[in-house]
Amino acid sequence: MYTDILILSSVIERPLHGYEIKRGVGRVLGREFALNNNQLYPALRRLEEMGAVEKEVVRQEGRPDRHVYRATGLGREVLGEMLREFPPELARNDAEFMVRVALFELLEPEERRSILRARREFLEKHLERSVEMDPRVGDGRSPYAAKVISFHRSTIEHELAWISELEREVEGA
Repeated sequence: MYTDILILSSVIERPLHGYEIKRGVGRVLGREFALNNNQLYPALRRLEEMGAVEKEVVRQEGRPDRHVYRATGLGREVLGEMLREFPPELARNDAEFMVRVALFELLEPEERRSILRARREFLEKHLERSVEMDPRVGDGRSPYAAKVISFHRSTIEHELAWISELEREVEGA
């Protein structure tokens, strides 16, 4: 779902062709969220079929036609719904969460808080489970597994601290 969000948020501001969408997403969110053609074009077709984007074919002399995409009114509504929809199964997905945070300016403070709460709940449960990991880790038989679990826990704790920071920012807004 986050690829659809990235694409729709890109074409909300102005019409873009596929390469511009890919380049813009990569520039704004970095390589981790870069779209490839196998993600981009099927998503654009899906969004076009649902009426969220319109495609204009721009003829170019001596070159292939360029397809330019723009968001429709329905596309703006769909984007808002996609951003707000954040059930527990999506809260587990790092990319789904990060994309929504990157687009927090498109959401109301209560919608932001809801997303942060859902992610926090997932992380807290995940942290609890990591404490109950393989009992062999604590008895010295698996020191590297203990290191992995410790690193994993510290990563979760770091993200929880970041979420607390975001929550304070949202409260101040």
